[in-house]
Amino acid sequence: MATTRHAAPRDPAIIRRVATFGAADGLGIVLGLIAGMIVSHQPPRAVWAAALSGGIAELFSMANGQRISDPRSGWPPAITIGAASLAGCAIPAIPYSFSSGTAALTAALALCAAAAGVISWARPERGALAVVETFGLLIITGAACSAAGLWL
Repeated sequence: MATTRHAAPRDPAIIRRVATFGAADGLGIVLGLIAGMIVSHQPPRAVWAAALSGGIAELFSMANGQRISDPRSGWPPAITIGAASLAGCAIPAIPYSFSSGTAALTAALALCAAAAGVISWARPERGALAVVETFGLLIITGAACSAAGLWL
């Protein structure tokens, strides 16, 4: 029995959709990690290691999830969502690789806000709804994970 191979879609809308999803997912994870680890007084290198490790796990997990959930779309969307997830996790935590305290937290929050702005712009609905939903969810995530970090 012959297997039919589907050509990987080159539709920019698909690539943009999965990149937005991956970046939002990675950003939510790293914000939760940073919030929980900072309030529980973990060292900066541990925050950086957790974010980078989480990003690498996201790379493989999200890419595989995309591939198995939509096999017809091929590898470009899978690689895109994995790379966007890794970037969403790792980029905001970079300050913890070389800094600590208020300076690292301020830089990390600025990077999170910049990434959330890009995600809001990339969302199909754009405008105020995209901004409120994107930033609102990140604030709720940060607050919930901070509470978990304090509880621990």
